[in-house]
Amino acid sequence: MSRLVLALLAATSALVAGDCPLPYEALDEGRCIFLDPFVAFNWQAAVDHCKTHGGTLLSYSDCDTFALVYDYIRSQDYTAAKVYWIGARDEAEEGLWKFIDGTLAPMGVPFWLNGEPNSGNKYNCAVMHNTYNHYWIDYQCTSTAFSICLRDAS
Repeated sequence: MSRLVLALLAATSALVAGDCPLPYEALDEGRCIFLDPFVAFNWQAAVDHCKTHGGTLLSYSDCDTFALVYDYIRSQDYTAAKVYWIGARDEAEEGLWKFIDGTLAPMGVPFWLNGEPNSGNKYNCAVMHNTYNHYWIDYQCTSTAFSICLRDAS
């Protein structure tokens, strides 16, 4: 093979390191993350955006994932200062927060900011808000925020 082909193959394998297809990066050994800090969406458009990339809008209920995502977000100045959707909402039944897959979202600390969710039936989607150290708060689903998509590694 030519040097150019070998260089292209090496660059391609570096781009999909961790068995994550582009535009994803490895979050841990089994999951990939894609964060776009430049295009904001409403909640449903963020869900659809993740689907187009073969993933789902960020949903988690364990502290280990929270720490991994938090560290990933905070690793760059341009990602740390943003508000990100997560795949939880209570539109179907006020006060019953569920993820996109129908599982119950955890309530209280350490996920939600102390006192959240607190805005009744006007704010039915959840975000990780930079002003509140990326703890979850309830937010209007029609507002715009940035998406974080997850998928399993290949």
